[in-house]
Amino acid sequence: MKVFRRVVVKILIFLLVVAAAGGGAAGWQAYRQGTPDYAMDKYLSYLIDNNADKAYVLLDQSEDGSLTKSEYASALEGKKYSLYSGYKTEEMEKRRDSDGNEYTDYHVEFVNAGDEVQLEEDFTVKKQADPLFGVFDQWKILSGHCMVKNFRVTVPAGSEVYLDGEKADAAWIDRDGVQASYDSYVIPTLLPGKISLVIRHVALESVNTTLDTTDGGADYSDKMDVKQSAKDECKEIGISALKQLYASSATEKTEDLEDLFGSCLDAAKKIVKEQAKLFHKEDAVFKNAGISDFAAQYGELVFTEEKNGALTMEMTLSYHYVVHEDVTTDTDELQEDGTPVQVSETEALSGDNKAVFTMAFYDDEWHIDSVKLSAIPKSN
Repeated sequence: MKVFRRVVVKILIFLLVVAAAGGGAAGWQAYRQGTPDYAMDKYLSYLIDNNADKAYVLLDQSEDGSLTKSEYASALEGKKYSLYSGYKTEEMEKRRDSDGNEYTDYHVEFVNAGDEVQLEEDFTVKKQADPLFGVFDQWKILSGHCMVKNFRVTVPAGSEVYLDGEKADAAWIDRDGVQASYDSYVIPTLLPGKISLVIRHVALESVNTTLDTTDGGADYSDKMDVKQSAKDECKEIGISALKQLYASSATEKTEDLEDLFGSCLDAAKKIVKEQAKLFHKEDAVFKNAGISDFAAQYGELVFTEEKNGALTMEMTLSYHYVVHEDVTTDTDELQEDGTPVQVSETEALSGDNKAVFTMAFYDDEWHIDSVKLSAIPKSN
C-alpha cells in the first residue's frame, strides 16, 4: 500500500506540474528529458555536431575533476568525435553506490557513413541531486570519457617528471614488470592533445619536449644522454683510482682500496699484486711512478637489471706514465777483491697505457663497478 501511495502522489504531482507547465506536451517533454537515455542521446548528438558549448552544459564533473570550457573544448578536439556520422548505444548497467548516487553505464559504438564501427567507448550518466521542478529527474554525463587514462611515461630511475609544469606524483610509479633502472609512471588521467613534458635527472641531460597524449604513452628510457659534468666526474674518479692503485703497488699494501673499489675490490687487489712485481724487481730499486695527460672515451649508457637500479657506462682512460728506478751496473774498473766497481743510475721508463672502467650510477653517485688495467712499465 505504501508503494502504491507513493506512485499515486508522484502521478498527482506530475499532473500538477503538467498543468503548471502550460499543457500536456510541455509536461511530457519535461518528463522524457528526465531519463538517462535522453541525456545520453542528447550528449552524443552534441559530440558529433562538435557543439562543445551545449555538450558542456550536460557534463557532470563531480567525480573526474573540474574541466573549464576551454579544456573541455580541447578534449573534444583531441577525441575527434565530429569525424563520425552516427552512434549506437547499449545500456550496460544501472547501479547505485554506497552514498546512494545512481548511475547508468552505456557502451557506445561510433560509426561512419557506411555504418562501420570506428570507435568504441564507455560512458556513465549520473542522476543529479536536484530534480527539475522538484519532480523530474536530471541526468548528466561524467567527464571521465574525455580524458586519456593510464598514460605511461617510462624514464631512467630517479628522474623527475613534469607534465604541463606539474610534477608527476611518485605514487604513480608502477614497477610491475619494469627493471630496476627504470621508473614507469602511469598517469591516471590526462586531457587528450598536446602537453609539455620535462624530464630531469642528476646524471643525464634533461628532456624538454611536447607529447601527444592520444599516443597512449612515451618511452624515454634510452633517449637521455649522459651529462658532460657527469662524464667529467667519472674521469676524476678514474684518475683518483689509478693514483691509488699505483700508490698501493709502491707500498705493496691494499688496505686503502676499499673506498674506491668497494664493488670490485678483489680485481683491484689483483692489479696491485701484479703491478708490485714490476715495481720491485730484483735488478732495480723502484723510486716512483708518475701518470699524466689523461684522456677519456665513453661508451653507451646501459640500463641494468641490478636491484640497485644501476645505470652503467664504460670509460676508457688513456694516460702517459713515467716510472723511475735505480739500476746498478758493473764498470770496467775492479775493486781490490777483483770484483767490478758498480755504479747506480736512475732510469726513466715511459710509455702510454689505458685503463677500462665500468662506471655505475646509483644512490645518486657514480661508483667503479669494474676495472681492467695492464701493469707498467710495459716491456718493449
